[in-house]
Amino acid sequence: MKRKRMVKIRLSLALLLCAGTFLSFVLGIGLASGAFVKERVVTKTKEIKQIDANNVFLGDSLTDYFDLDAAFPDYSVVNSGVAGNTTDNVLADLNNRVMIYNPSQVFVWLGTNDLRDGKTPQQTIESLQEIIDQIQTERSLAKITLISLIPVNAQVNPATVGLRSNDHIQEVNQGLQEIAKEQELDYIDLFSELKDEQGNLKSEYTVDGLHLSDAGYQVVLGIIEPYLDA
Repeated sequence: MKRKRMVKIRLSLALLLCAGTFLSFVLGIGLASGAFVKERVVTKTKEIKQIDANNVFLGDSLTDYFDLDAAFPDYSVVNSGVAGNTTDNVLADLNNRVMIYNPSQVFVWLGTNDLRDGKTPQQTIESLQEIIDQIQTERSLAKITLISLIPVNAQVNPATVGLRSNDHIQEVNQGLQEIAKEQELDYIDLFSELKDEQGNLKSEYTVDGLHLSDAGYQVVLGIIEPYLDA
């Protein structure tokens, strides 16, 4: 009797061991195939859908003062412009300025304040390229659209325009065009649309020779809207 009881106990333990092994095998297959993480996959899909058309405008005061929500009420837009910013300011805070929004598209409209501070056009172009490179590294699926620097008009207010010159602005714009061509990015030429016959910012488009008036922003609005992700 004692021996029979021991045999039954051993048989029960063996069966339990086999059942545990089988359950572990099934669990392993389920985890590997994703059968038990369906909720996580659905969550990721929802997050992606939420950022399908998130247009982030990265820039300085020209962006900061642009009422994007009023200009583009039918689009998802983020105003990431900060008055006075240079490319160095943006590079130092690119995560908070761009990455956290998970953009589908980034409009880069930046560089005039670098010229204000005495940077050469080439140095400005190199900094803009660095911004583009970092966005492409961190948000590889985001489309990048480059916006030209706009002309200035020192005759309206030389103090506001400062060290900026339209010759230097056009050098930066030429560099942006080359980057756009080499990397197959869209380039929006605002300079040509906002200049007068002398190559200065049209007086009706500016409040101080540098910043745009409502009429100026109306022109910009019409040019940019076709590029927005719907």
